[in-house]
Amino acid sequence: MKREINKEELEKFNYLGKLFAVLFICSIAVFVPLVVFLKSYGIIIWAILYLITLIIAFRVEKLKKNNDIHTYKEIVAFSEGKTLDEIQKQQEIGKRPYQTALKFIAGACVGAVIAAIAIMALSVK
Repeated sequence: MKREINKEELEKFNYLGKLFAVLFICSIAVFVPLVVFLKSYGIIIWAILYLITLIIAFRVEKLKKNNDIHTYKEIVAFSEGKTLDEIQKQQEIGKRPYQTALKFIAGACVGAVIAAIAIMALSVK
């Protein structure tokens, strides 16, 4: 049984997804320059930017939960205004545990790289 996709939710999802991507990249890119040049004030500015990024991320996750989309294939189909048929949906349900573990590992690696860059930048005098 195919579900109709609400056009307003689709537009909101696409807008918030793009906004989240831009804010996430900005929060990564500006951390070291803000801390190096503005010290404590830079950390405060970055924390505010990061808080805004987290709020947008939670809104995107809420939309994903409301529309029962989890995997990359489901997200792409939803962002194009389509739904998966039942067979494709069951295949994606089977992939979810593996994708969750992969997301965890990738997030840990990205965090380690960012921490290493920040430590190197802060230790240079």
